[in-house]
Amino acid sequence: MSNKPWKGNKRTGTANKQARDLNADLIDERLTKAIAHPLRLQILAVANEREISPSEYSSETGAPLSNVSYHFRKLRELDFIELTKEVPKRGSHEHRYIGSRRGLVTDADWAKLGSTTQAGVRIAGFQDLITRCTQAVQAETFDSREDAVFYWVGGGMDEVGWEQFTAALRELIEIVSQIEVDSVKRVAEGGPGQIFPTTFAVSGFESPKQKPK
Repeated sequence: MSNKPWKGNKRTGTANKQARDLNADLIDERLTKAIAHPLRLQILAVANEREISPSEYSSETGAPLSNVSYHFRKLRELDFIELTKEVPKRGSHEHRYIGSRRGLVTDADWAKLGSTTQAGVRIAGFQDLITRCTQAVQAETFDSREDAVFYWVGGGMDEVGWEQFTAALRELIEIVSQIEVDSVKRVAEGGPGQIFPTTFAVSGFESPKQKPK
């Protein structure tokens, strides 16, 4: 495991910088369209958890199927969901989708996004996390494991500490991502146990200064 600060998928070099600049407008437009309608955010929240079809989502939520199908198509066009299978059903085919990691934005691209788009993406992420926490509490899985972790704390640090802090967070994200890959591989190779849904959230940000009383 490298001790160097995590650089994500950030590219270097003049050629790659030019490529990012050319793609920035496209990325910004794609994200803006993806978060342009609250129903799309709701669909994404479900599709990132499990495989689902437009008809299944419509049945579960009561949203009109025509509207749901339209937003599924848009999300697929924008690469935020992908088709996993077509299931024969009542003389037709049910198209099933799941969230696509191709729709995520790298650190390098994130810096190119406008502040309005960045704020919209962050708010959507907060909403998704709150939804997952609420579902876990209601389903009584939040505290079903004694070694489950929920921790947050306010503090303070200097610029050097901040750099060390963010590097540690990035490295933790890489470690957890590899754990997920290894888990899937073990089960696929016939290992004991099975894959079960989990939620991992990590954040680090500067808080507003307290106003003097």
